[in-house]
Amino acid sequence: MLKSVQIMLSKIRYSGDSIGDDIHVEIEILGKFLRVDKRIKAGATAKINREVGRFETDRGLFQAEVFITVIEKDLLFNDVGNANGSIKINTTLTKPQQFVFEAQVRETRSIFSKFWGTKTAIFEITLEAEVSDAIKYTPDVEKGTGKGWLMVKFANGEPDKSLPAYLKLKIERTDAKREYFTILEGAYRGKSASVKISDDSSLRLITGIKHEPPARVTYSISKKILTLKGKKYKADDDPKNPWKKGLYDIEIPDHPHGGGLKYPEAGRGTVWFKIGHSGERYLHPGRVSAGCISITETTRWMEIYNALIKTRKGDFISVGILEVID
Repeated sequence: MLKSVQIMLSKIRYSGDSIGDDIHVEIEILGKFLRVDKRIKAGATAKINREVGRFETDRGLFQAEVFITVIEKDLLFNDVGNANGSIKINTTLTKPQQFVFEAQVRETRSIFSKFWGTKTAIFEITLEAEVSDAIKYTPDVEKGTGKGWLMVKFANGEPDKSLPAYLKLKIERTDAKREYFTILEGAYRGKSASVKISDDSSLRLITGIKHEPPARVTYSISKKILTLKGKKYKADDDPKNPWKKGLYDIEIPDHPHGGGLKYPEAGRGTVWFKIGHSGERYLHPGRVSAGCISITETTRWMEIYNALIKTRKGDFISVGILEVID
């Protein structure tokens, strides 16, 4: 399973001799850089909590070289110290893992090529690594009229939108208020968005979802019967907008459809599956049709929903294939 490793500069502890309080720290890990300027007095510890970098791995042990430079800045003399080493992060652990580096900075003074200085400061740099799943999924929302939909905030000022259950996401970062991600499939594939963390500080997005092979669905025009996984459902279509025999992709649900609110007994009545990649034909619960395939046994809609919502064809947009027959 792909993991995301976030490495933070947690804190800087200043001990030893005092050589000044204008401190500059540079950290490099696998091409990621963090530069921090901080006023710190000798004997103090400064909390930083800044990200150095985020990395992805599918290995049980993530190892990286760390290069740290500490500079005490003066108008005439910059005193410099270094600390290098390796960190090994166990990606099976969910609790934070800490790594401490020590850089000694010796005070240096010079006039006319003569150097002196006896003070040495010690800077203890604490890095903290936290491991999480790089891939997560939207939950199947149970509450309110938006059952089956998770409202998220889109980036770049776009309006908020609703995402269907079990949509695959790539986690970009998490802070105290929101989870930020890129949508990997469906109608908004490639878009960046975020979701608010719950009031109890728990994460909204979920893990452990396994998508299933594409669904095979058959619809008989003459019998008005839809067949899925060996089960038959009474359905209807619009004779004024007839279906042609053939194969059609069934898409991942795109957005809530208000017409489904007429059928609360359907459970996820606003979750419709688009048929084909153009036009406005859907598979949905209902007793009338304007060109769609309507499942008239609305109380059985959850059977169809559950059979389709986790299936995937592998094209990032479809859950399966519909065959329309006589």
